[in-house]
Amino acid sequence: MVSAWLVILVVIGGGTVFHTGLHALVHGAFNVHQAALAFFLVINVLVNFWELALHACADQIRREYEETKVSYKGRVTERVNEVMTKRIPLKEVFRFHHWTGIWSSYALFDPGYADRRAFGWNIDVGNGWSTVLPALLTAFGMTFEIIPARALGIIGIAMYWQMLYGTIVYFFQFFNNRCHVGYSKAMIASFVGSSNGLWFIFPIWGLWLSTQLIYADSYAILR
Repeated sequence: MVSAWLVILVVIGGGTVFHTGLHALVHGAFNVHQAALAFFLVINVLVNFWELALHACADQIRREYEETKVSYKGRVTERVNEVMTKRIPLKEVFRFHHWTGIWSSYALFDPGYADRRAFGWNIDVGNGWSTVLPALLTAFGMTFEIIPARALGIIGIAMYWQMLYGTIVYFFQFFNNRCHVGYSKAMIASFVGSSNGLWFIFPIWGLWLSTQLIYADSYAILR
């Protein structure tokens, strides 16, 4: 048995070290742009897995939310800690049903994640299906230069813009629907801001890097 937070730490930390180490092995140098975006893309692929779970286990997530929305009112931190410390059999860490708590706990902030009709639910499920392959291609392409630099830059522009636009619209709907009401600014910043803010900061970085690849048609900036 292994705790959920440890699985997350190993996937993100191990994935980042793998990609940065591989890049250093191939090119003989550490590159800050490659390292930063590899870190982000590893997180994105992990979240893609959770987003596919959001799609596949929507009914279970709805049930968990309904069962906890009253009992954990005002105690969201406790619910999140409960989800993060959940013990998962090692051979089952990639089974969707073990990760539904990620969404049912977040739904305490934004009930849309327990509702297939909501924007948040659909934008994340869409992200899960549409960015996993471009993210993997970009993560490995920055090191192995699988396709021409200009082509990878074009893919990057499409992928990072989708991420950035979706995040901006999500933040708008979150506050426009007054999902923040009843929670402190610190709690919103800690849970909603930190979890979604990565998809604001790193896509901007990725968009800039992608334009450099397009204009130069060279991977020099990543070497």
